[in-house]
Amino acid sequence: MTRRAILNSGDRLHALDAVRGFALILGIFFHGAAGYVEGFPEQLWPMREPPSATLGVVFFVSHMFRMSLFFLLAGFFGRMLIERRGAAGFVRDRAKRILLPLVVGLPIILMLFPALAGLGFLLSGMSMEELLRMSEQQLNAPTPAGTFPWTHLWFLYYLLLFYAGALAIRGVARVADRRGRALAPLDALVRFSLGGVWGAAVIGLPLAAYFYALDGWPSWTGLLVPLTLAPQTPSMLSYGVPFAFGWLSHRQTDRLLALERRWIPFIAAAVALTVVSLWLAGLTPQWEPYLDDRALMWYSAAYLVGIWCWIFGLIGLAIRFLSEASPVRRYIADSSYFLYLLHLPVLAFFAAWWNPLPWHWTIKFPLQIAATLAVLFVSYRYLVRSTFIGATLNGRRYPRSLKLGAPRPTEAQWHP
Repeated sequence: MTRRAILNSGDRLHALDAVRGFALILGIFFHGAAGYVEGFPEQLWPMREPPSATLGVVFFVSHMFRMSLFFLLAGFFGRMLIERRGAAGFVRDRAKRILLPLVVGLPIILMLFPALAGLGFLLSGMSMEELLRMSEQQLNAPTPAGTFPWTHLWFLYYLLLFYAGALAIRGVARVADRRGRALAPLDALVRFSLGGVWGAAVIGLPLAAYFYALDGWPSWTGLLVPLTLAPQTPSMLSYGVPFAFGWLSHRQTDRLLALERRWIPFIAAAVALTVVSLWLAGLTPQWEPYLDDRALMWYSAAYLVGIWCWIFGLIGLAIRFLSEASPVRRYIADSSYFLYLLHLPVLAFFAAWWNPLPWHWTIKFPLQIAATLAVLFVSYRYLVRSTFIGATLNGRRYPRSLKLGAPRPTEAQWHP
């Protein structure tokens, strides 16, 4: 399918749909790998396994780009939605599909995680006395001041912040800059960044300079996960820049789709810069700042530019090969939002239940992921897709008998 055909299509953008689903489902593998990463904080994931250097690399690489990629797509489809429905329709849609899942989902996750993890530990043979003792230790473990228990749903909170900021800027611009002159330099920056293989460096190097100068950056763990109620500047930049870039790139969608011509050099550069990052950082996970001077400078540059190489490369790869409609991919993309929202308690259950089993990670880890996905896909099929929950998450309720190849809504109706 040509770029012109993609732009003129009234259907969803299948390639970007596939990338969004990939970024969310990759998060399930990322969190599953946490138990096998040496030194991962037990208060966050008490199901410890013998460390695996291979899964440590999986953890490192997937964390490098998955949420930045997601936020860029969220910005892209956010502007698409507001252009189609207006500000009022945009606010109603985001309140229903982002704010409501956060407000309702967070208490559910905070209850389900200890409940299912506890059930898993009991099934594994742990006594109730041992479980209560471990739970008490978890509750009494010291936490940094200002910590808020967002769990993995922090991304919904930051989406709301970015949406509010975009609405405010858009409103001011419509009054104070009706001719759009203020946006011209930003449009030029996006156009230049999407115009060649230099784009990843154009966006990544300024961010690298910020993180290089950031005091206390635990460089091995990459972009910081915000677990506070007050917005954190590093996280606002880490995920706000991709969101803003995605929002602005919707103003020139043909430039974004042109990434299909450069996916090979971007992917090659992403792999090379990831190898350099791991070489500088080491394969042994580090949870405190440890790089300094020249090593930190080169690491910051390789890591941050590498992020944007992954983003542009994966989008270009998807546009090149996944632009045609696929009922299976569409179904997976629909389900990926629900899968990501609920995966952590289910994953914790299997991780706790099978924790004492002396299996190698090449057996245990795939089984944990497969069992988690099986439970979530079945739950989505029978408890979500054709119910009010599906109407909230997917933008519409599908008949229970709907076939995979049935007609589908546009991007503005489905994208979370």
